[in-house]
Amino acid sequence: MSTKSKRGKQAPFQSRVEMCQLICKDIPKAVVSEAERICFEEATAELNDNEKGSLRIGTADILMMLTTNEPNVDFTLALGADTFIDLASGKWRRTEDVFQLVGYRMIVFRRLLENDEHNEKDEILQGSIAKWQLINATKSSIRLVQIPSLTNASSSTVRGTTNEPVLEELLTKEVLEYIKRRSMYSFAKSAT
Repeated sequence: MSTKSKRGKQAPFQSRVEMCQLICKDIPKAVVSEAERICFEEATAELNDNEKGSLRIGTADILMMLTTNEPNVDFTLALGADTFIDLASGKWRRTEDVFQLVGYRMIVFRRLLENDEHNEKDEILQGSIAKWQLINATKSSIRLVQIPSLTNASSSTVRGTTNEPVLEELLTKEVLEYIKRRSMYSFAKSAT
């Protein structure tokens, strides 16, 4: 977590939390975690403002905090196929730590679309899963879940358009209104 957006694309932390709360408000027992904020605050407690501004908190940092605070919990990381491919190929900071901190327990969601055919990305995904299962065959439990009901929505699409009919298909009404009210993403004044 930083005051600056990750690669200039993410909304501020508090906005992301509030949008998650809007999405989850009607889901029984759903809780929006602020573990990222807590981890950032713990990591920056002794730093000055300049040092705080340059500190990056990543998934491994958050998992380290969670596993330290809850040593009897077996955490599982759930992520989409594209994100898993990036993680497995080492594009994330501390890739190996992320796998180890969740005991290689991951659920990888892949959306099945109409006319979906086996393609190159499927081969990369299967290879990535196999690579990490081979590293620690006794602990690995990376599961691929293919879901036909997921849309082809992407955060890049949401951030990159002001086309409201498109956004109404991808977002809840409350989240779309939140984004518009706060002039986020393509609704930002500088983007028009």
